[in-house]
Amino acid sequence: MFTYTQRITPEGGWTALLHLFALLIALAPAVAMLWYIRHLDKYEPEPWTHIAAAFVAGMLVTVPVYFVEVVLDRVSPFSGFMSTVYMSFIVAALVEETGKGIAAWAVCWRRSEFDEVLDGIVYFGVAHMGFAVVENLIYVFLGGDIYNGLLTAMVRTTTAVPMHVIVGMIMGYHAGVVRFSRTRREKVLHVLEGWLLPILLHGFYNLGSMNQAMALETLTDLIRYGFGTALLYAAVVALWMTLLPRVRRAQQASPYRPIAAYPLVAADTPCPYCGSVYPQGARYCPNCGVMLVPRGAPAPR
Repeated sequence: MFTYTQRITPEGGWTALLHLFALLIALAPAVAMLWYIRHLDKYEPEPWTHIAAAFVAGMLVTVPVYFVEVVLDRVSPFSGFMSTVYMSFIVAALVEETGKGIAAWAVCWRRSEFDEVLDGIVYFGVAHMGFAVVENLIYVFLGGDIYNGLLTAMVRTTTAVPMHVIVGMIMGYHAGVVRFSRTRREKVLHVLEGWLLPILLHGFYNLGSMNQAMALETLTDLIRYGFGTALLYAAVVALWMTLLPRVRRAQQASPYRPIAAYPLVAADTPCPYCGSVYPQGARYCPNCGVMLVPRGAPAPR
């Protein structure tokens, strides 16, 4: 979430070309992240129509989220640093992650195609990506002149947009575990983790971006801006490190995973979701109830 507002007036006849360049930069991360998400779901890909519905749902939810954020901003009782914390975690992170999560849930939860945990990562990640695209376009084209928009696009393309998609995929992983867990305890724990963890990650990201320089007028401002941007890239790396273990667990436990891909084990094996040890030959985890192998396929030995 960027808030810098420097103004540079474009001159000459390059304005239209710069607008096109800014548009391409603003949309490029969506294409890249969509390819990545589609590549993850390699065993039984979701229909493109469902993916498009999740993307549109994420775009549409920006409208109610915006109005809620405006109201919370106006009733804020804080000032100074506490106001920054309030804007980062409540106005932005809490409202946006809740809205995006509801949009993704509304699109995918009742679909029969949502038949493995990995599908939750896909649907929620794509819905968050739709939201990120709209937000990115707003910042790029409504945040000032085109030079300001280009600077915004170049930074947000590799920080803010991946942040939105990554926290969405983390939320989707936990939503998938909730869908296929059989115990109430596991459902409650993953509902809380799948909602609160993205809010915290998003909030800390916002906290770093809001403390960047508001204008690039002096060398000190430029240094502050560069340092803040470096911190944002570090935050994105940390987000990837948080996501990847969840993606691996979902892929390893996919019911559509080829039998040849299952490793042979000589002893009891931990469940890839909850970590509980299940005996050889089990088809369901005795703790969380998640299916461990494809239906009709021999269990890993």
